[in-house]
Amino acid sequence: MRSRSPALLLFIILALISASLLLSKPKTVVVVELRQKIDEGAYLLVARAVSKANEYSAACLIIVIDTYGGYIHSMDSIVKELSKCACPKIAWVPPGAKAVSAGAIIAVSTNEIFMGSGAVIGACKPYPYETKIVEYVKARIKSLAEKRGLGKKAVKALEEMVYKSRAFTTEEALEIGLVSGKAESLSEVLEKLGLSGVSIIKVEPDLTIEIAALIFDPAVSLVMLITGILLILLEVKVTGFQGWGLLGGFLVALSLYAMGIIGWRILSLVLIALGIFSIVLELKKPGLQVFGIAGVALLTLAVIAEAFSQPYIDPWTYIPPLAFFTAVVSSIILLVVIKASKALKMPVESLEKRLVGKIGYAKTDIGPGKQGVVFVENEEWSAISDEVIRKGEKIVVKEISGLTLVVEKQKSST
Repeated sequence: MRSRSPALLLFIILALISASLLLSKPKTVVVVELRQKIDEGAYLLVARAVSKANEYSAACLIIVIDTYGGYIHSMDSIVKELSKCACPKIAWVPPGAKAVSAGAIIAVSTNEIFMGSGAVIGACKPYPYETKIVEYVKARIKSLAEKRGLGKKAVKALEEMVYKSRAFTTEEALEIGLVSGKAESLSEVLEKLGLSGVSIIKVEPDLTIEIAALIFDPAVSLVMLITGILLILLEVKVTGFQGWGLLGGFLVALSLYAMGIIGWRILSLVLIALGIFSIVLELKKPGLQVFGIAGVALLTLAVIAEAFSQPYIDPWTYIPPLAFFTAVVSSIILLVVIKASKALKMPVESLEKRLVGKIGYAKTDIGPGKQGVVFVENEEWSAISDEVIRKGEKIVVKEISGLTLVVEKQKSST
C-alpha cells in the first residue's frame, strides 16, 4: 500500500499544476467598432469579429457602436451572426456617440449595453414608414428585449423607439433599465465586466469591407444593373464579339446579387459560365488576350462565391488557398488553351512549298508507267517519273500531283 503513495502523490501534484496552468491562461477580449452605416460591409466586419471571438475562445465580444443606422436586411444579418458567438456580447456606446435606428437594435441584441456621457440610443422608426415594416421592426426589437429579460418599462421604451422614434440619453436609458451601466472608456467597460488587464484583439475594416459596402449600396447596385444592360445592348449592336457583353453580364449578375434577387450559388454558377466562355474565346484570338485573364479572374471569384454559400465553414479561412488554387489551375488551363489556339491558327504550309525542289533518294526503282517510293524530308512518298530512276539514286521533286511526287534524277553539278 505504501509503495503506491508516492505515485499517487505525484499524480495529484501534476493534476494541480495542469489545473493551475489552465486557470492562469490569459483571457482575450475581441473588440470591433461599428462607426459606419449598417450595410453589408458592417455585416462582414461583425462576422469576422464573431469568427475571431470563437477562434480564441474570447471572454467576451465588445461592439463599439457609433452609427446613425442603415439597412434592415444588414441589421438582421448582424443580429443573426451575433447569435453564433459563443461568448457574451457587450455593446458600448462611447461618450457623445449614438446608437440610432439599426444601431440601437444591434445594441439590444447583445447581452449587456454600456453608454458614456452624452451618448444617445433609439430613434428606430423605419423608412419607408409602412405598417408591415413597422410591425416587423417592433416585433424584432421586442423579441430581443424579451430574450435579454428586460422589464416592462424598458420594453415599452423600445416600442416607442419604433412607433414614436424616441431616443434616450444615457441617464434616461439607465433609469428605464435599458443599459447595464455607464462607462466613459473601454478600460472602464472591461473593469465593470471584471476583465481588467486582459489581452485585446481589435478587428479592423479593410479593403474587402470597403468594397462590399460600396457594391451593396442600393444606388451603386442600380447603377451597375443599368450599366450592365447597356453594355449587353452595345455588344449586340457592334460587329463581332468585343467583350462588352461579358462585362455587362458580370455587372448584371453582381447587381442582382447585391439586390438580394439571386443568392451566392446562382452567382457562382453565372461566374463559372462567364469564366469558361472567356477562356473559350482564346481559341478565336491566339495569344494572351484580355478574355483569358478575365476568365481566370471570373473562375476565381466563382470559387469565392461558392465558399460563401457554404453554411458550415468560415469563408475567410478558406478563401486565400481556394483563390490561389483556382487561379493556378485556371492559369494552367488558359496556357494550354493559348497553345492549342496558336496551333489551330497556325497557317498550314502547302506541300508544294514544302517539298518542291527538295532532294531525296529513290527507295525503289521508278520509271515511266511505274510508280515507286522516294524518301524526302524524313518521310516516304509515292513517286512517279518520266525517266528511269534506279533504287538509291538521288532525286529532285519537280511537282506534286495529289499526294504523289513527280520527281527527276538530280543533275550532277559541273
